This record gives sequence, C-alpha cells and structure tokens, in this order.
Amino acid sequence: MWRKMVAALVVLVILLSGVPGALAQEKSYSADRFDVDIVVQNDGSLLVTETVVFRFVGEPFTFVFREIPTDRTDGVEILEASVDGRSYPQGTNAGQVEVESDDNIRVTWHMEPTANTTRTFVLTYQMFGVVQQTEEADLLRYQPLPDEFEYTIDSSAVTLRYPASAELLETPQVTANTAQVDRSGSEVTFTRQNIEPNNTMVFEMTFARGSLIASPPAWQIRQVEQNALGPVWIGASLVILVSGIVGAVMLGRSHQPQVKKSTAVYYEPPNNLPPAIAGVLNGSGASPSWSNALATLFDLADRGILSIEELEKKSIFSGRDFEIVLLEESGNLRPHEKGLLRLLFETKGMQHKSVKMSKLSSAVTGSQWKKFTEPLEAEIKAAGYIDARRKSRRTWVMAGSFVFMILAVLIMILTVIFENLFGLWPMLVAFSFFVVFGVLMGVGSSLTILTDEARLLANEWQSFYQHLKDVTRHKAAVGETNMFNRYLPYAASYGLLHQWARFFEKEGWTQLPPYFHALNRADDGGMAAFVAMTAASSSSGGSAAGAGAAGAGAAGGGASGAG
Repeated sequence: MWRKMVAALVVLVILLSGVPGALAQEKSYSADRFDVDIVVQNDGSLLVTETVVFRFVGEPFTFVFREIPTDRTDGVEILEASVDGRSYPQGTNAGQVEVESDDNIRVTWHMEPTANTTRTFVLTYQMFGVVQQTEEADLLRYQPLPDEFEYTIDSSAVTLRYPASAELLETPQVTANTAQVDRSGSEVTFTRQNIEPNNTMVFEMTFARGSLIASPPAWQIRQVEQNALGPVWIGASLVILVSGIVGAVMLGRSHQPQVKKSTAVYYEPPNNLPPAIAGVLNGSGASPSWSNALATLFDLADRGILSIEELEKKSIFSGRDFEIVLLEESGNLRPHEKGLLRLLFETKGMQHKSVKMSKLSSAVTGSQWKKFTEPLEAEIKAAGYIDARRKSRRTWVMAGSFVFMILAVLIMILTVIFENLFGLWPMLVAFSFFVVFGVLMGVGSSLTILTDEARLLANEWQSFYQHLKDVTRHKAAVGETNMFNRYLPYAASYGLLHQWARFFEKEGWTQLPPYFHALNRADDGGMAAFVAMTAASSSSGGSAAGAGAAGAGAAGGGASGAG
C-alpha cells in the first residue's frame, strides 16, 4: 500500500514539474513558406510580390519587418503591405505598416499581440533599374530571399515572368546556393525546401542585348562614369603618397643632426646617471614612460627606501598581487624620485604607506602622472640635455602631421555623403593622407630634442642598453655574479624588465634583491614570484601613464525578421 502511494506521489511530482515548462513556451517563429513572384517589366524594373507565412509560437509577437537594399537599383517603391489579406495603412500603431527610407527601405508591420498561430504577410514593391547591360547581353542578377533571417523556411518558390519579346540566351543559373529550376515559356520557377537561417539564393538570367532594355540603368551609367575617373583618383593618391613620404623623409634628414656614434662597447653604465634619466636619453629625450618610473622604483627599493611584498591570495581563482611599501622617506632624493613617492603614496592630499600593484592603474591617473614626469623633465632640462629649438621643431612636425589625418577623415566623410557622384574612389586619397600622417608621426617621434653633447652621452647609454638586450637573447655572457640585481633598474628603464627577469629565471638564478619578499622561497628562492611581479608591474600603471603622456553583387537581399 505504502509503495503504491509513494509511486503515485513520484508520478504526480514529475507531472507537475512539467507544467511550468508547458505553460511557458519558448518564444520562436518560422516560415511555412516564403514565396516570391517577380514580373519583369518592359523598362527593366521588377514588380515583386513576397508572400511569407509565419508560424508564431510562445510569447506574443507584435511586429514583422523586411529590409530591402537599394544597391544596384534606381530606387524601390513600396506599393502595398498586407496581413491575412487585409491591406495595412501607413502608421506606427497596431494594424498599420511603417515604411522608412534610408540606404535601405525598411518595412515594419505593426500587429496586435500574436502567439501560437500562423499569419500571412504580403509585400508588393517595384524595383527600378535592376536589369543591367553588358557588351553582349541584358543581364538580370537578383537575390529574392534576404541576406539575413534568423528563422527556418519550410519551402520557397520564386516565380519569374519576363516579356515574351525578350530572348533568353542561356538556361537560368543559380550562382549562390542551389535550387530546382523549371522553365515553361517565359516563366521560370526556382524551388527550394528546408531552408536554414541566412541561407539565401542568387540567380542570373541573360537576355539578348536590347531585348529587355534599350540602355543601361542610371546606376550602371553612373558607375561607368565613376570608374572612368578611377585612374585620376589613383594618380592623385599616388602623388600624395609619394610626395608625402619623400617630403617626410627629407624633413627628417634635414632636421636630424649628424653626430658621430661611439664605437666603444659598454658592459656597465657609462656614468652615474640615474636609471630614469638614462632611459629617457636612450629614447632621444622624448616624454618619460612608465618604464622610467619602474626604474626609479627599483632603484629606490635597492637603496632601502621601498620594499615589495607578495600578498596572500584571496581565493584560488585570484591572481598574484604585490604590495609596494614605503619604509623611509630620505631627504637626500632627487626631485623625480620624490615625485614618484608622491605619485605612489599620495592621493588627494592624503598620505599612505603602501599601495597594491593591482591598484596602480587607478592610482596613476593622467594628472597624478605629472608628479613624476614634470620634475624628471625639469632635471633633464636643467642638466643642459635639451635643445629648445629642436624640441619646438619636433613638436611642430608631430602637430602638423595631424593636418593630414584631419584631411583623411574629412575625405572619408565626404566620400560617404557623395558616393553616388564619385563612388568610393576618393577613399584612395584618404588612405594616402593616412599613410602620410603615420610617416610624419614616425619621423617626428624620431627627431631628437637632445643637444649634441647629450646625444653623444645617449650613444654611450645606447651601447649599454644593447649589451643588456644581448644578454637576454643569449648573445652576450653574464658578466658578474650580481649582474641581475645591479642592472635591474636599467633593464626596467629600457623596457626590458620582464625579459631580464625571465632570462635569469631560466638560468637558475635564485639570489633576489633583499627588498623583495616572496611568500614561498622553497624551490627557486622566490624567483617565480619575482617574475610574476615584473609582469604585473610592467602592466599596472602603463596604460594610465601612456594616457597622461599622450551581397554577391546582386540586387535584392536585405533582412527579415519578427519580434
């Protein structure tokens, strides 16, 4: 008895659990059929009638839409839109049809909430200038189904009738997808079954030249005229491109002072310049970067002012994080070193003693970044390393390059606006201006702002930088036992921080700087944690610092859907 009651209760629970799913059906729709009737007119236009039987399931639907492209036509005119045999007047309320004209024609049937039924939608429109002329024939290339539709279609019959006076030269060809083609007199039918979403079709029919149209449609004539001017646009873009590149190169050569480079190879720092200044000089005196800030950070840590500590993970899914801790603020610091401490440990006038690397991106904002860059640039200028005239020239070249970018954008906008007049050929000119802009930006950024004496000094540091780079690429030997720690700030200033750490990790290096405290030093002395820290530090403030510094060629197609 009890077993029967339990079994009955289980069956009842199963039945009841299925009730909500049955009541709340998923909203979906499909087309039982999508038929297209096409009548080719004597002027080459098409009179098109689309009949779509939609099956709606689940939650109510309130609209159906159809988008018709106007490409490769002389225009589209909507004649009638109906639902279940009732013609809809124009409007935006239920029982009305909305017609919007832009690059495409969009027709939207607004209907009463509809669910769990079928409704028949009929759209009649005329497409002008669809038939085009080639040298040998009148060509009809057409796409009767939309490009984009998210529903399945059980069956589709596309029927085309053309004037009896037109001479069909070849059997109609389906050039995109497949269909059963039947011909009877001057009527051709294309039949398809079980059509998946976005599975469209394109067909071509060729007629004896002049048997359908006496002259090409306006869009084709316009295209021929535009293409005839193609060589002019190509020539103009080449003149701009070549002249711009040659001019930019000559500008760079004329304003780039020639200083004889030193042939000496430096295996250690040429002098006692701070790592940040050495890194800036190596970049031709351009604006300081986050790499220079990292160099200062590691240099201060090496001098006992900062420490870096690995933090416990909050969860097994969280990544490694590290904390920069201010141990003491010595009074014997350079202005840019004090600026970095303010950048890291001062927010809105409030002092704090530590900062997480994961929080640096929010801490190092554009305005905050100046705390480090302005005193560093002032030190470089005070040392007599900057030539004011060269700096002004570099600024003018880089600012002037934006004129070409503005011209490129302006031409692109005008090309889109006046595409019917000129086609897309002016885009070549816009492209040429963009290239000239890029070349001028490159030339401008390469122009040094350093004095000749500073350039000689920079060449020496360039040699040292190349040596460090060669070490990371196994092209130079490790020179001394403490090379990793000693040259770490310089590697950071040159943008080699992570490569530097990765190289020594692979070499089995385990002696880490005393200011770095890893949670686990058991196997590798904490080297894996140090490498992870270099990756985190290289990306943590970089973005903020950088921001502070600086259809198959056929008519028809379109889209269709409901909602």
